[in-house]
Amino acid sequence: MPLNRYAALSHHDGEPATSKHSGFRRVFFEATPRRSDDEILSLTGAMQNNKPTLAGMMTLGDYPQRIYPNLCITAIAVNGTVLQPDDGGERFIDNKRYEGTIAEMLEGALGFVARNGKTRVVIRDGKRTDIPEYPETAVREIITNALMHRDYGPYCNGTPIRLVMFSDRLECWNPGGVYGGQSINDLGYANMPTRNPTLVSILEIEKIAENRHSGIPVIRDEARTHGVRQPEFIDQRGSFLVRFFNSSAETNASDHDATPGQDKNSPRPADVENTILAYCAEPRLAQEIANHVGRSLQYTRREYIRPMVEAGKLSLTLPDKPKSKYQRHRLTNAA
Repeated sequence: MPLNRYAALSHHDGEPATSKHSGFRRVFFEATPRRSDDEILSLTGAMQNNKPTLAGMMTLGDYPQRIYPNLCITAIAVNGTVLQPDDGGERFIDNKRYEGTIAEMLEGALGFVARNGKTRVVIRDGKRTDIPEYPETAVREIITNALMHRDYGPYCNGTPIRLVMFSDRLECWNPGGVYGGQSINDLGYANMPTRNPTLVSILEIEKIAENRHSGIPVIRDEARTHGVRQPEFIDQRGSFLVRFFNSSAETNASDHDATPGQDKNSPRPADVENTILAYCAEPRLAQEIANHVGRSLQYTRREYIRPMVEAGKLSLTLPDKPKSKYQRHRLTNAA
């Protein structure tokens, strides 16, 4: 449910749960000194009819969990690739719950990942460089997206976001699947509707997030830059799951471009082919396909597009001009 409904709540001593509004004014309304705090909060959707909205509570409130105790993040770290007790009967290496505003929960969860993740030390030109197991930029995008786009409706506000660190991957789960009837294949490429427009607007004002549909491409780029397996995005049963792998995860040879010592003749994995076929339900440029599967254009053409066209699984929109820069590829009836 979108975050535009009112939180018709009474608060201790009649004070609204938006005491951070002074800083909020400084961030965005320095150019409007004639506006009162109440006007600013009303105009931005943080308050309505002199009461805080849920969006206002989650961004500017002192302690939103006083009203909604499970609008939080639960974070655990486990020793292994599955969630089960170890030989000593211990289930978790670390177990934390993060509450407060979205900004406070975000910083707490980032600290959890940094604390429980490994750090690799590289010496280059006599200088030491610490490389974290999970790039902070990717982790920030993953957690921010979960907080910003989760379902805050009445059937989901009792469900926290779940962050789990396995030995080979980081998983972040939130209630609320891809919004607005869009396909998961459109993530990062299509101009998609926003489930929580008021919340997103306030987070933009606070410079915590932006709504430019760049989060998913950034996460994919970070995986490529760090040489790890491409992340997985799973939309299932009204929820959304992100898996970001570390260097210890088993990586299929086709997950990255061929490197020295890698078998260039390895078979095409069915899951990548199926991803391309689903994505090409609408005509797509070769570069769009390459971006979608997280591989270089040359590699994607050689290992996927050309063989799939030859096999009759993809067809050309301009068959008489196969090298045209306007050439697109689409799913065939045979596929």
